[in-house]
Amino acid sequence: MSTLEQYLKIIGLESYKDLMIDNGYDDPELISELTEDDLVAIGVKKGHAKRAFLKTKEMAGKQNDNSAKSPDVSSTTAVAAPAAAPVQTEEKKRSTTISIGKKGEEEDDDDEEEKTSYNGAVLQSKIINEGFIQKKGNEGFFGSKMFQKRYFKIYEEGRLAYFKNQNDVSPIGIIEMKGALACEDMEGKPLGFKLSMKTSARVYWLVAMTNDQKQKWVSVIKQQITPPAVPKPIDPNEIRPYLQNTEEPPQCASTRFDASNTWDAIEKQVIEGQTRLHIHSNGNLFVEETRSIEVGEEGLVWINDLPKSIDETTVHFQSFTEPTAFVSEQTYHNDSKTPETMLSKFIGKQIQVSVPRDDHFDEPIQLKGELIYNAKDSTFALQDKETNTIHFLKTNEPISYNLLECQLVDSPPIFRNSSLEWNINGKEPKHLSKISYNAKDLFKWNASYVALLNPRETEMEIRGWFTIENESGKTFNNSNVVLVREPEETKKDEEKSEESALPIGLPKLGGFGLKLPKIGGFGGDSDTPVPEKRIYRYEVPHKTTLRDGESKQICFVSTKLPVKSFDFITFATPNYQKYAMIGKDQGANSASSVNSSVTFTWNLPYSIPAGQMKLQRQLKDKFGSDIVNTFDIAHYNPTDIISLPLQPLGKVSSTRTQTGFNFDLNGLFIVETYEIRVNNGREEPIKITVEESLYRSTFWEITSSSHKFIPHPTHSRKIQWQLSIPPLDGEIIKYSVFYSGLNLPASMTAKKDEKTN
Repeated sequence: MSTLEQYLKIIGLESYKDLMIDNGYDDPELISELTEDDLVAIGVKKGHAKRAFLKTKEMAGKQNDNSAKSPDVSSTTAVAAPAAAPVQTEEKKRSTTISIGKKGEEEDDDDEEEKTSYNGAVLQSKIINEGFIQKKGNEGFFGSKMFQKRYFKIYEEGRLAYFKNQNDVSPIGIIEMKGALACEDMEGKPLGFKLSMKTSARVYWLVAMTNDQKQKWVSVIKQQITPPAVPKPIDPNEIRPYLQNTEEPPQCASTRFDASNTWDAIEKQVIEGQTRLHIHSNGNLFVEETRSIEVGEEGLVWINDLPKSIDETTVHFQSFTEPTAFVSEQTYHNDSKTPETMLSKFIGKQIQVSVPRDDHFDEPIQLKGELIYNAKDSTFALQDKETNTIHFLKTNEPISYNLLECQLVDSPPIFRNSSLEWNINGKEPKHLSKISYNAKDLFKWNASYVALLNPRETEMEIRGWFTIENESGKTFNNSNVVLVREPEETKKDEEKSEESALPIGLPKLGGFGLKLPKIGGFGGDSDTPVPEKRIYRYEVPHKTTLRDGESKQICFVSTKLPVKSFDFITFATPNYQKYAMIGKDQGANSASSVNSSVTFTWNLPYSIPAGQMKLQRQLKDKFGSDIVNTFDIAHYNPTDIISLPLQPLGKVSSTRTQTGFNFDLNGLFIVETYEIRVNNGREEPIKITVEESLYRSTFWEITSSSHKFIPHPTHSRKIQWQLSIPPLDGEIIKYSVFYSGLNLPASMTAKKDEKTN
C-alpha cells in the first residue's frame, strides 16, 4: 500500500483517492495543508471532511502522549521491525512517516524567530521552577490549534525555556522575560494562564497540570516581569496642541464650542459702500453690502444693481439709522428678455406690429390693433375693431413691435432687471443699512501653485494664486472676499451583479460573504472609518474688484522656504483619532508610496487651500527651468510638514505586512508587529528614508527594531529608518510597537468593568 493510500485510510478519506490525484493532491504533505473548506471545494462531502478533521485531532493527541513516553518513536503508525530486518535510513524513515498537521514530528510548533532568539551563553544559572506544561502551538491540520506537552524551566537570569522532554539539553525555544508584559488567567480553562509579550505580539497560552502548579508558575513568572509605566489618563475632550494628520474635532454650527481666542475679533466699523463676498466652491454665494437708501412715498424703496439672479427668500435688511425699521413687503423682479414677457405688459392696449414677408416683397405687413391674450392656449393676437379682424402672433418669428404711445417717459421699464421692490416700515426717510442675500452658480474659484526649486534642491520659491470667475452680471467694487472650500461629493459606483435583478438579494454560497457587525468602529469590518467632510475658509488678503465677465488671479502667498530633497517611502495609514484604534485590520493594509520628494515645514501663520501644484526646477545656469511634476496638493495648516513628489522612484518597491497583533482590554494595551520590505531593483545603490506613522494611540514605545530608527524631527507620532541598499538588493525592517494607556469610549470601558466584576 502506498504512502498516499495509508494516509487517506488513516484519516478516513480512502474512497477519495482518485479525486485527490485528479486535483493534483498526490502527496500527503500537500493534503495536510488543506483546510476543511478546501476539501469540500474539490468534492469531498462535508461530513467526511469533518470526520477527517476529528480523526486527525484524535491522532494528534495520541501522538503527543507517545512522544512524551518514548522520544524515539517517529510516528503513531510505525511498527517495531523484526531483528533481522535492515535498519531504515533517516531519508527512508521520512518518506514513510505519515505527517499529521502542517509540520513534521522533527519540527516544533513554535515560530522560527523564537527558536533562534536565544544566542547567548548556555543556560547555567539557578532554576527557579520547572515542570510539564501544556503549550498551545501554531495552526495544525485543517487550521486547528492543539496543546502539546512541553517541559518548562524558568531561570534566575530571567529566561523561560521549554524542552520537548524533561531530560533534553537543548531547548526548543527561550522566552526572554525582560520582554514579557503580563501573566493572567486564561478564560474557559481553570488551569490555564497566558503570558503576553511586549517585544512581540505573541501570547503564550499555557495549561498547568494541577492548580497548585498553576499558582506556583504564575507567581514565579510575575516576579520576573517588570510592569510597564502606565501613562496618565487623558481627557478625550481636552483641547490639545495641534498635530498634523489628527482627525479634527467635528464642525459644529453652534459657536458655543468655538475656541476662546476666536472671540478676540474686533468688530468692523460700518461704512457706506462696504461689500463682503463669501464664494463657495459648490457655487453658493453670500453677499453682504452696506448701502444708503432713501424711502419714497408710502415707504416704497427700489433696490437695483443686483446680480442677474438671487435667492429672494434669503434677503435680509438691517438699518443702522433706525434699528427697529423692517421690510413689511417685498417683490422680486427679474424679467426674462422675451416677446412673451413684453407682450404680457400690454394686454388690452393698442400696438402695431411689422411682419416680414419673403424676398419678393420689400415692405413688411403692417398690423395694428388691440392686444388680446388667450390664456388657454398661451397665445397672443391683435384685434382690429375697425375691420373686425384678428391676427394671431407667432412670438418665435422675427416680428417688430411698435408700442405707439403705450410706453411713456415716466412709465416703468418694459423689462425689469434683477431688483427688489420694498415697503419699509419705519420713520426715517434715509437709512444706512446692511443688505445681504444668497445666490447660486454666479462665481467659480480654485487655487493653484507654482513652485521653483533651486538647482541643488535646497530652497524653493512658492507662489499661490486664487482664480475667481465672475459670471454674476454685476461688478463688485472694492470688496472683501472670503473663499469657502466645500467637501466634494463623490458618487459611488453602483455594484452590478446578477443578484441585483432579484427582488431580494441572496447571500453568497456558504455564507462566506458575510461580515461581522461593526460596533462603534471596533467591529469585524476592516474598513477604516471615513473621516468627516470639512469646510475650509480662506480670506483674500486685500480688498479687490471683481468685474462682471472677467477671470481674476489674486496672489495669496509668495515666499521662499528651505527644503530637503531625498528618496522617501510613506504609507497611507489612517488619521489620528480621538479614541484609540483597536481594530486589528485598521491601517494594516495601507498602500505605500515610493517617491523622490522635497519636504518642508509650512511656517507661515495661515492655512493654504487644496489645489494644483506645478513644480519646476531652475537650470544650473539659472536661465530657464524644467517642469518636474504637476499634481494636486491637499489643505495644509501652519506647522504642517509638506512633501512634494518630484517623481516616483522607479524600480524601488515597498510592502508593509502586519505580522502580529495583540489587544488586551483589561490591560488597555496593544502590541503590534510589522515587517517592512524594501527592494532596490536599480543598478546603483540608493539611500532611502522609510517613514512610519504610529496612528493607533497617543502613548507608544518601540520595543524592538531590526534597524536603528530615529524620531521624526517635528512630528511626535512618526518614526523613520534611513536605509542604504546596494544595487539589486533589499532590506527587511522588523519592529514591534507597544501602545499603552489606551483611550477608549465609555461603552468599551463599561464592558471591561462588567467583565472584571
